[in-house]
Amino acid sequence: MQVQAISPFQRVSPKKMSDFILEQLEEAIILKEFLSEEQLPTERELASIFNASRLAVREALSELERRGLIEKRLGAKGGTFVLPLTKNSHRRHRDEIRHDWDHMQSVFEFRSVIEPEAASLAAQRITKEELEQLRGFVEKSMEDDCSRELFRALDVRLHLAIARASGNPYFEKAVRQIRTKINPALDLMPYQPSYKTVNYEKHMALLEALAAKDGAKAKELMREHINSTSSAVFAKVMTDTAD
Repeated sequence: MQVQAISPFQRVSPKKMSDFILEQLEEAIILKEFLSEEQLPTERELASIFNASRLAVREALSELERRGLIEKRLGAKGGTFVLPLTKNSHRRHRDEIRHDWDHMQSVFEFRSVIEPEAASLAAQRITKEELEQLRGFVEKSMEDDCSRELFRALDVRLHLAIARASGNPYFEKAVRQIRTKINPALDLMPYQPSYKTVNYEKHMALLEALAAKDGAKAKELMREHINSTSSAVFAKVMTDTAD
């Protein structure tokens, strides 16, 4: 009986230079490396950064604007500005996340493997300076003037910094990919004092494990944190219909 071989190849489609630019800019915005109301570099500057034509940059920016991620403003203080992702995320993302929840669940499953392992390695390798940076992210998230958008940005930075502290660039790359996929869902989460307090306590407990060089504890806490977040996102996306 002949066994049919499974091909390791996938079909590809041609991509324009503007598509590559779009992907990188969208990732940076979703990961909140550009914050709400922050101005993007000019078309000329972006063309130089990407070593591309201004036409390719303009096409990428037009698509970002169509997706509601940026806004072009005229006048003396004009330019291209990042729009707040969390403000209208429930209108933009809830239905599509609900429709494609199986895919989102797969990403959360992947996250539950990657980030705990990264935290375990980080506990062994993290530096004093990296710990202080993490502590700064957590403490700033509890300040009275911390906006919802900044709160979400600090959460992203914390998790990326832990992956970076693992000393393994593959973990950091994986976490960037994961957060790019799940951030639209995480942006749906509430911004209330009780939620902030719970988040603060979980992150501080994780920092204590990292500071104690307790890899097993850091791994356990990260897994618990990720699983509870996954459950909360599921409840928000699938059962909560309020804006």
